[in-house]
Amino acid sequence: MLNDSYRLSMEAKYFFETGDYKKAEKLAKKAYILDPYNRMAFTVYTQSKIAKQWQNYINDSIKYFKEIEQIANKNKITKKDKQKVKIMLEIIMEEYKTLPPSHLLPENLKIKAKEMYEKGKKLYVEVFGKRSG
Repeated sequence: MLNDSYRLSMEAKYFFETGDYKKAEKLAKKAYILDPYNRMAFTVYTQSKIAKQWQNYINDSIKYFKEIEQIANKNKITKKDKQKVKIMLEIIMEEYKTLPPSHLLPENLKIKAKEMYEKGKKLYVEVFGKRSG
């Protein structure tokens, strides 16, 4: 029978693999506290924290693109609107570069984040006519 630390780390691994990084991090942290030698708990804990950063980047990018779309659909786009779009696109491009690398991240997170970055970069060049980052 598995001890509590290993049971929790197995559960955490399940949640990590199903994309619930917050729950995976919480369970893995509990498991690691129970047994600091539990390598699976430590790995799932650290990878969940990294995956959450990638997921947050994707979620933030989606929000920015929705806001940009709302601005683009206005009848009249002001200088202030254009500046806001520029800042949001710059954030999307710069934040991507700060995401921590990991070979253990789910491929779908890496792909989706890169899509957000590429979309932001392309839109930036189309709208502002020059490269940033």
